[in-house]
Amino acid sequence: MNDILLDLAGVTRRYAGLVAVDAVDMQVFSGGIHALIGPNGAGKTTLFNLISGVTPVSAGQIVLGGADITRLGAHRRARLGVARTFQNIRIFGAMTVLENVLTGLHTKLSANLLQVVAHFGRARREESDALARAHAALALVGLEAAANLPAASLSYGDQRRLEIARAMAPAPKLLLLDEPAAGMNPAETEALAGLVRSLSGLGTTVLLVEHDMGFVMGLADDVTVLNFGRRIFSGRPAAAREDPTVVEAYLGHASAPAARVEARAGAKLLTVTGLEISYGRTPAVKGIDLTVAEGQVVCLIGANGAGKTTTMRALSGLIRPLRGRIAFAGQDITGQPAHRIAAAGLCQVPEGRQVFPDLTVAENLALGAALVTDRAEILRRQTALLARFPRLAERQSQLAGLLSGGEQQMLAMARALMGAPRLLLLDEPSMGLAPLLIQEIFRIIADLKREGTTILLVEQNAQAALEVADHAYVLETGKIVLHGPAADLARDKRIVAAYLGTSG
Repeated sequence: MNDILLDLAGVTRRYAGLVAVDAVDMQVFSGGIHALIGPNGAGKTTLFNLISGVTPVSAGQIVLGGADITRLGAHRRARLGVARTFQNIRIFGAMTVLENVLTGLHTKLSANLLQVVAHFGRARREESDALARAHAALALVGLEAAANLPAASLSYGDQRRLEIARAMAPAPKLLLLDEPAAGMNPAETEALAGLVRSLSGLGTTVLLVEHDMGFVMGLADDVTVLNFGRRIFSGRPAAAREDPTVVEAYLGHASAPAARVEARAGAKLLTVTGLEISYGRTPAVKGIDLTVAEGQVVCLIGANGAGKTTTMRALSGLIRPLRGRIAFAGQDITGQPAHRIAAAGLCQVPEGRQVFPDLTVAENLALGAALVTDRAEILRRQTALLARFPRLAERQSQLAGLLSGGEQQMLAMARALMGAPRLLLLDEPSMGLAPLLIQEIFRIIADLKREGTTILLVEQNAQAALEVADHAYVLETGKIVLHGPAADLARDKRIVAAYLGTSG
């Protein structure tokens, strides 16, 4: 068996009362490919930053190659052989490809200022060595021919490769890849998998955080799965796909044993056709079609990074789509500003609640009715909503920032409902909530459905979403790969594959 290169024991990170990483143990074997995965809010990015030294640990120990690096800064860890790439590409666009790689070799340089200015002795030798290392790193990733091109001129996939070349130039012991396949097309993803395998074959140990489960399951030797900051699984990828705790972490569990509420669907209220969205050169949504009829609850589900929240933001006018058409209540609202879309009756409850912490509950609710001029109507709506959300009624004068996570979620929903929307967009309403609160949130959604509210729901708890929804769409890397009646999809084993990929 290979030696252990990276050993984490009881690693913990606290932010005030929040425990983002909770006593995690993890071992990464030398020369292998290890994946760190988990649903939204699992603590993956935090743990990645703890390992690289960007964020200090609150408790626990990190050992690299037998040396305790727990209290070392990121720059000292880099000198000991830890290198990383970033989720969002971070290159110097105006510099050449070769110059970008040379910036990754600062840990190999020790010449003083005088030697550098005079360009003799150690400085001259180090420059020659750095150029040789940089060219070798570019050759490793297939970019040597582009060495003198501006980095900004590279394709998206080649910019990802450039980041890997920069990280590999100093010959690290441990390469941390943060979502390396994000935004790549299938051909680029396949080529990237081949590159990562070749790096491992050369003896580099790879630890990657990745949302594309197909990529992970076909590449990693071992996986560690996090949920709510805790390690829930460690082992082989194929075993992770079959582990009931892992499946539940990704798909959730039924929110309540209540009978399904069947909606009487009316005319089409929302029609999305050929929607494409990109962040710069990164494609996020790739030509999707979906419809929502009056009175329906439709859910949009899929793994992290599938494009769900991006779709919701485009529908509510927060980002402009690259192509496609969005029709709401018979009107083309594609690219319309958010305030006009809200005025038309399409209101969003954003991911992460986003209440105004320094305003009271009552003041947050009043903002939801900013477009209503009839004070009596505002009071009527507020009274009705406080009856629906009794916890908020008890806390009308309390600052929203002092509410619990579940109470803030209720406030965000009530604020949107103050606008009496024709279509309510709910983005991850259960994220970060305890099971009992999740049940309460989904009971409220079921009640709204029973009363005829039309809802488009993005939700990581797939089982709970499918239980309350009439129709479902499954997104995978920006494309709809499956859709149909929610009751049918709840029994479809392909849902697991969409979240956790395949073992092949």
